[in-house]
Amino acid sequence: MTFNLGETMKSISINIDEQVKDHFEQFIQKHGTHIDANDIHKAQEKIKTIHGDSKDTYVLHQITSLESMINMIEDDSWQTDDDTKQQINATIRYFVDDSDVIPDHIPGIGYVDDCIVIDNTMDAIENTLLEYMDFCRTRMVYANNEKFTMDDWNKIKDQEATSRARNRRYRKARKSRGW
Repeated sequence: MTFNLGETMKSISINIDEQVKDHFEQFIQKHGTHIDANDIHKAQEKIKTIHGDSKDTYVLHQITSLESMINMIEDDSWQTDDDTKQQINATIRYFVDDSDVIPDHIPGIGYVDDCIVIDNTMDAIENTLLEYMDFCRTRMVYANNEKFTMDDWNKIKDQEATSRARNRRYRKARKSRGW
């Protein structure tokens, strides 16, 4: 992990060992059971501030990932399993906690611990988040400003898979005929 630290110091590299990851994993398990709307609101405000203030691409990438996680658990059309909700909730709680490991006000490294927690959660829920992003893209194309459910998404995924298979067979047949 490399972070921009301004004019005086160009970057710092941090190796995260298993002990640090275990510490954050324990935090997630302890604090992930419930989150209130106030924590989500505080997280969204903090995200806006970081987007406006930070120039560190790693921090911005992690904050954007957290933003996607928040969107996923707040989307009424998407069904998130309890384990995923627990991990995201704990990540939000850590992110908004004023007494985290590295105080956020320290220039250059204040968000390192937050990024570690976000990154750790991303590792655990990446496939679910990618599916959610696909759901959102599909909804944008097919919903026409109407309700769009996971059943609708699954039907469209099946139709698209069938269409891709048919197109592959067609291309193969054309090649074998020399067209």
